[in-house]
Amino acid sequence: MQKSSPKGLTAPLVAVGVLLVAALVALGVFGVPYVKALTTDRTTAEIRDEALIGAQQVAINLNNADSANLDASIETMRSSVTGDEMTVYLQSVQDSITDELRNSGSKADAEVMSAALTELNTDDRTATALVVVKVTTTQGNQYVKNQVGMRLGMVEVDGIWKAQSAEPVGNRIDLESGTLPGADGTASSDGSTPATEGTPAPIEAPAPSVGGDSGGQ
Repeated sequence: MQKSSPKGLTAPLVAVGVLLVAALVALGVFGVPYVKALTTDRTTAEIRDEALIGAQQVAINLNNADSANLDASIETMRSSVTGDEMTVYLQSVQDSITDELRNSGSKADAEVMSAALTELNTDDRTATALVVVKVTTTQGNQYVKNQVGMRLGMVEVDGIWKAQSAEPVGNRIDLESGTLPGADGTASSDGSTPATEGTPAPIEAPAPSVGGDSGGQ
């Protein structure tokens, strides 16, 4: 029986699902975890900053991957989430990786374009963050740039902010695609071209569903 994705997982795991299905599109390196300050007398502003920094790092980790080392990429994702549903789903994704995928030569790198907290509960150490990332996926001499929005339900676990839920916000936006600079002489003056058969192309993610605790009141 086919496994269904757990609630709230579709957004950040667009990367994994896409790579597993087509070995072409966006899926981080381990970021330095945002460690809880030693003092227990943190202000609301300090906690807010910590949660926001944590959410940005989670968004990067969940959208970065290298097909040459997918196990390490998924371990990075696993380090950024908490809760049975998300971790079990990541394991199912890892179990689905094929040799063809590992040899696809696809690599995705994400950078944060914007981020903000919409909810924060300083007592429960939970928060909800909206993060928009730009994901650049390369395969061979081709590249694709996409904009991905996500809503992350964050919780502080042993001093580190992790995602306990995630869902897409809006549709994936195609920003640019073409041939890498210097790869050949077919690219336009700005290096971009319309998507072609040889260009990594995004695949639609599964329908989103909300899951986990998205933060306090």
